[in-house]
Amino acid sequence: MHFHTTSLEFDKILTMVASYAHTLQGKELVAAITPTNDPLLIGRLLNETNQALDIINRYQEMPFGGIRDVSDILYRAKIHSILRPTHFLDVIGLIEATTNAVRFFKQVTEHEIDCDYLAPYYDELAPTPRLKQQIEQVITIDGYIHDNASSALLKIRNKIQRNEQKINERLQHILHSQKNKLAEALITIRNNRYVVPVKLSEKNNFDGSVVDYSKSGETAYIEPKVVAEINNEINLLKLEEEREVERILHELTLLVGDQYGPLSNNFFLLTTFDVIFAKAKFALAYDCSMPDITEDTIDLRHARHPLINQDDVVANTITYQPDERIIIITGPNTGGKTVTLKTMGLLSLMNQSGLLIPVEHGSKTIIFENIFADIGDEQSIEQSLSTFSSHMTRIIDIINNLSVGSLILLDELGSGTDPKEGASLAISLLDYIRIRGVYVIATTHYPELKAYAYDKEEIINASVEFDVESLQPTYRLLLGTPGKSNALLISERLGLHEKIIEAAKANVLTSQSEVSDLINKLEHKGAQLDKRITEYEALIAENKKLVKHNEQLQIDLMKEKQKYNRKISVEQSQILQDTKEHALNLIKEIEALKEKANIKDHEIAELKYKTKQLNLDQELESSTKEHTYQPGDIVNVLKFNRTGELIKKQNNNQWIVKMGVLSSTFDEDDIEFIERKVIEEPQSKIIKSVKKRVSPELDLRGMRYEEAKHALDQYIDDCLVSNMPFATIIHGYGTLTLRKLVKKYLDSSKHIKSHRDGEGNEGGNGVTIVNFK
Repeated sequence: MHFHTTSLEFDKILTMVASYAHTLQGKELVAAITPTNDPLLIGRLLNETNQALDIINRYQEMPFGGIRDVSDILYRAKIHSILRPTHFLDVIGLIEATTNAVRFFKQVTEHEIDCDYLAPYYDELAPTPRLKQQIEQVITIDGYIHDNASSALLKIRNKIQRNEQKINERLQHILHSQKNKLAEALITIRNNRYVVPVKLSEKNNFDGSVVDYSKSGETAYIEPKVVAEINNEINLLKLEEEREVERILHELTLLVGDQYGPLSNNFFLLTTFDVIFAKAKFALAYDCSMPDITEDTIDLRHARHPLINQDDVVANTITYQPDERIIIITGPNTGGKTVTLKTMGLLSLMNQSGLLIPVEHGSKTIIFENIFADIGDEQSIEQSLSTFSSHMTRIIDIINNLSVGSLILLDELGSGTDPKEGASLAISLLDYIRIRGVYVIATTHYPELKAYAYDKEEIINASVEFDVESLQPTYRLLLGTPGKSNALLISERLGLHEKIIEAAKANVLTSQSEVSDLINKLEHKGAQLDKRITEYEALIAENKKLVKHNEQLQIDLMKEKQKYNRKISVEQSQILQDTKEHALNLIKEIEALKEKANIKDHEIAELKYKTKQLNLDQELESSTKEHTYQPGDIVNVLKFNRTGELIKKQNNNQWIVKMGVLSSTFDEDDIEFIERKVIEEPQSKIIKSVKKRVSPELDLRGMRYEEAKHALDQYIDDCLVSNMPFATIIHGYGTLTLRKLVKKYLDSSKHIKSHRDGEGNEGGNGVTIVNFK
């Protein structure tokens, strides 16, 4: 395989994609991506990226918090090289990330999002919660060994603590009784011994041994004789402590080593996901899509060069019909010829690396065996190669490695030498190449190549448009229309003397005049065709506006009808309420007159029953009971008075309704139609407006205090706006700073109903579960 990635700047694309990866290993894997010509591999990689993009669009991004490169740590555990406490914390991060990934995939499947190509990776994930519990029983969130990690360790540390207390009591007595001899009234440690600072002049008057001196030499750090024996005992106990800690870490290392297989595979899978989702996020940012892979059709619609500012880049359609193989592009300098050349090459490299490309949906392409590019001058000063020699060296290398199904990109073919010889050589090269079953895009200024391409069915004449009025290129690619020299016209517009222009026109060769006439005729026909296309597109756009306006009128009418129906229902309810109150008043009067008149008890009871049977609590009758519901309809869930979207119809006239991030099933009697979701028609340049979705989790790990505070405040606001009933905040263990921040914030918020630490299967004390009012 030969892929000229450097001249097409493929490495810059990989750098951009790598910026979307979360893990260091993921970034390294992105940087190592290379194109391939294996159709099965390309298809799998493209579908993986496309499904990840669909998940981001329809749900949310996969969580990758807490994952560090544990490859070396796991290998050390495998060979029983004792791990340090911080290493175990990294292993916990991997285990938590695996658990989060499994939970995420379960949520994705519950949202009925197709992920057949990603499912095999998820199915391989093997959570190891037991190992996490075993590590947490030994290692604290600060990377310290628990006192009760073993009974022996607890006993040793208790002895050390008691001895340190004894030393402290004796030294405190010395600080008070001999303070005149001390340079400072404090207890410190030098060379693992508890000492006090004594004035140098008093060291011989102090009962103890000198352990160290200050840098100035004015203070002697002396170990009083009364604590020397205890210091010795403490040092021996600390040696025992170190041995016991090493023994505990060794046992814990063996437990990690026993899980080397699943842990290393989980790390590989998670970094693979990181790469896939990085490619998907790049595709989302640059409005990319997956083209259809065909055998012989190339139709890249509205293709854009991803390295050009997306607000400035001009989209062009690059098309080969099944019997076409070569495109020859002519036109002025800086008109966009080379950009078109690079766009075709770079997008092909991206496609064959599993990256989605910035083209319109429905685009088609093929898989190239090789992708060759001769672009730019790239003279070699050391080898004393001229521009022409530099080009020819690369072209010779291309021809020597040529194979059927390759893509060849030739910029300024035949340039750098005598125009007649250069044109003749360019035609000979194309003649040699075109019968070998390869695809070519070549740029040139030679008019001979325009005439050469005219009577060849497999060759397409093309040009980049130039606006002679503004004397500026439009960067539009015109397939089927060769470019013409605008030198005389431009010179005339710029004010060159008329006689000079006329003399120049008279000197133009006859053959060149014939080619110019041919170009003028083709451009005239092209202009007529463009005018008709523009008129047709305008009619389509106007028709779409009318249809959209009509749909909006129907929605407004339905809303107005619902408004009046509600008003009528409220008025009817008020009338019934007034009637009932009046009837109850009458009953009271009748009861008051009961003893004065001959009215029987059962008659009064009957009047009461009829009055109370008046239905004042009836629900407002929906104005849309006769509406035929469809997926995508926006409805009101009467029970909760919340807006939702119909997702899928179930049996017995029940629907799955999505409200924010939650979904539930309701009968048609429990919902009320509001409007039909309007789907915007695709345009030449699509601007995506992705509805904001609030994640059920917020991961604060790795953030600074102020950064975490801001993220927490914004996240709680988003949850409240989305009417979420509860959420999970991940703060980890660390130094407890983030945990304290979260608890303090939640305690002070009037919108929080309650909060609690996570259960064992929810993340334990490393997470906080929040319930909103």
